[in-house]
Formats: sequence, structure tokens, C-alpha cells
Amino acid sequence: MRKFTNETAKKILANEITVQTLLQQYPEYKEEVLRELGEIKNNAGANVIQAVIDRYTASAKTANAKISKSGMNEVTVNAFLPNIIKARFAIHLLEQLNVAVSANSGGNVRFNRWDGTILQKLLFRKGFERKPVSLPLFRFFWRLIKDKKILMPLVGKKGIYCFYSKELIKELAVLTGGHKCLEIAAGDGTLTRFMNEAGTNCTATDDYSWKHYIDYPAFVEKADAKTALAKYNPEVVMCSWPVPRNPYERHVFKTDSVQLYIVIGTRNPQTTGDFEAYHNPGPFSMELNERLSALILPPSGDNAVYLFRRKPAGNL
Repeated sequence: MRKFTNETAKKILANEITVQTLLQQYPEYKEEVLRELGEIKNNAGANVIQAVIDRYTASAKTANAKISKSGMNEVTVNAFLPNIIKARFAIHLLEQLNVAVSANSGGNVRFNRWDGTILQKLLFRKGFERKPVSLPLFRFFWRLIKDKKILMPLVGKKGIYCFYSKELIKELAVLTGGHKCLEIAAGDGTLTRFMNEAGTNCTATDDYSWKHYIDYPAFVEKADAKTALAKYNPEVVMCSWPVPRNPYERHVFKTDSVQLYIVIGTRNPQTTGDFEAYHNPGPFSMELNERLSALILPPSGDNAVYLFRRKPAGNL
């Protein structure tokens, strides 16, 4: 049995060690998780994947409770901490598997020439470089697209989970109000790029954990969320399509400088976001803004923009 120092255990419990570092430090647990995931790879439907995520999540919660109750007892830590590590591995790797499943869900499916030409002109500047989309133009041309359902699976393998309308970017720029802005888990930095083109002062950061799927441009600074928040002390923070049950959004609510946190994602906790943190945001109020949610593309009743505003001192 591997033994953990008290300091290492505390860092793992506090999610202060990235998944990438854990994967390097504990390869035996990685192999154990990969063996189980390998068994579901050929049957990786959403229900199967979610069942595995739920199982690992439950195991991690039980382990965390036992370790906390024991007061960091060495025997208990060494017995149960591996379950927490494996849960973090599994959720991270299942997210990658979800991308692969989406990308391959249609086999060699491709848009017909008509659909492909319209969508390329409408959504991209060149290649997979997105552009802010005119909402009126999108509404007009979207109704002419025959195979709407295959758009997101096809672009998902490039780390693209939504498109931003010009109207949404304009509204977000107004919300930032000229304050110092930080994007965490920024991926290819598209949102920050659009925001800065609209006149904001936003910095994009990401821990590069999705480098196998995303081409990170030079302006996206390599930094995990906790490090970036401490470095920049931003007043406004943004995150688009945060990983479900992620370990990093909770740090936003613990950062004293943050006055506004903007999340672009979905209403489904199995798809995006740390909803446990959302419902316990400490000194912040939570708002699901329907008007802004309607400006995310493609349109979906599941799209969501959440605004977390710091409460006045007297209302805490």
C-alpha cells in the first residue's frame, strides 16, 4: 500500500494538485481506472458514462468523509485517499471519452456541401477559428440547415461546445464595466479574444489539461484557476462550459477581489459546472439570466448564463 504524507494528503483533499500531476505521480491508480474505462469504451452511451461517474463520485465522497472523521489518521488516509485520486482521474478521463464519443457518434458523418458552406461562413473565420455570430443572420440561415444535430458532435472534438453571438459578447462587455477580467479554463481563448475585441481587458488562462484536443494559442496563459486567481486578483471572472463537478470553480467564490462571476454553460449538472459550489456560493448571489442564455448558439432550452454577484457586506 502506498503511503501518503500528511501534507500531500491535505493538498489532494483541497484539490491543490492538478489532475495531470496526479496522473504522473500515481500511475498505478491511473492504470486501474483505465482498465475499468476500457470495459465501457465500446458501450460508452451517456447513461453508462454517467453511472461510472456517479460510482466514482460516491466513492470519493465516502472516502473524504471517513478521512475527515478520522482527523487525518494515517491508516485511514492511506486506505481511502486512493479512492479520491481515482475519482479525479475517472471524471477527467471520462470527459475526454465523452468528446471522443461525440466526435465518433456519427461514424464518418459529414455535412453536405450546402450545410457545410453556410456554417463555415456563418460561424468561422477560417478553419475552426470561431467568430462572433450575428444573431439575425444565424436565425435566418439556421432554418436552412438540414442536419442541425450533427454540428456540435463534429466540432466538439476541437473543444468547441458553443458559439457566441455578437449580441452576447456586447452584453458581457457591458457587464464587465471596464473592470479587470480573468477567464479560467479558457480552452482556445475564444471568449477572451472576442471580449478584448469588444474593448475589455480580459486575460485567458487554462491548465492545458485538454492539450490532446485543443490547440492553445500563445495568449492563453498556462495556469490553473487557483494560481490565476491569486496572481491577477480579478474583479470579474468568466468561465465557459466548465467541466461538470470540476475542482476549480469553488476557488472563484473564495477570492476576495471577485465581484462578479459569469458562467456560460448549461442547466444540466451532468454536462457543465460545479453545481454544488453554485448552490453554496458563500458571499455571492446566484442568477440564471434567461435573456443572456438565449444569446448562446446554437439555441437550446438547456443553454444557461449564470451571474454570481458579491452581496453587499450587510447582506452576508
